[in-house]
Amino acid sequence: MLQVSHLSITLQDKKILSDINLSIEPGSVVSILGPNGAGKSTLLKSMSGDFKQALTNVTIAGCPLNEIGSKKLAKIRAVMPQSIQLDFPFLVSEIIEMSLLESSSLQERQQYIAQALALFDVEELHDRNYLTLSGGEQQRVQLARVVAQIVLNHSNQPRYLFLDECTASLDIAHQHQVFKVVSRVVKQHNVAAIMVLHDLNLASQYSDNLLLMKDGVIVEQGKVLDVLTADNITKVYGYPVTMISHPDGWPIVIPAPKS
Repeated sequence: MLQVSHLSITLQDKKILSDINLSIEPGSVVSILGPNGAGKSTLLKSMSGDFKQALTNVTIAGCPLNEIGSKKLAKIRAVMPQSIQLDFPFLVSEIIEMSLLESSSLQERQQYIAQALALFDVEELHDRNYLTLSGGEQQRVQLARVVAQIVLNHSNQPRYLFLDECTASLDIAHQHQVFKVVSRVVKQHNVAAIMVLHDLNLASQYSDNLLLMKDGVIVEQGKVLDVLTADNITKVYGYPVTMISHPDGWPIVIPAPKS
């Protein structure tokens, strides 16, 4: 289990997070929602170990992040930030190979790369220069890299996948492909996926639990049907919405029409 206890973050004299408390079990998809500036990405970075001032407030299996060695941490958590800037002309296969944590034979490396690319249907990009790819293609390659890091490196421990706006550059078909892969990985490999999202309806469809944030605090947290209500959304975003139910049961958010 990943736990956050009494986490507060201050950057440049501005409080970004205030007394955050939560726990996340492997085998679940958790989406962090809220308006711009709510603290969503800061919370994600804190949980993944990017902020030194948060290391003692975040534990995995009862162990604070600052007591987990970097090699072990790489096996149990993978992170995809909002943007990844690469300035060198790596091949896509080389990008994937960067997530291979153990030394292995050429055949094993080739098999690892092929399996990773197949996760997100980008096998045809194997020999492409990463810098020549579209934004959406780059995003899918990076998703393959981070998922492979914790799924294909043969760790039996609970693992955590941190994704910050991971489908922002993708069309609707690839958005749903990504979330279906993430959902399958979560259920089959003892993984928790923690995602920052702006699309409330994607979060509704694919999440097990939601964290709804505003001004650095968690306003609501829990199951989708309990958190994603018209009152909660209007309170947090300051914009009226209507809720309807999808035939399969999850809530759909419809913004109010223009006045």
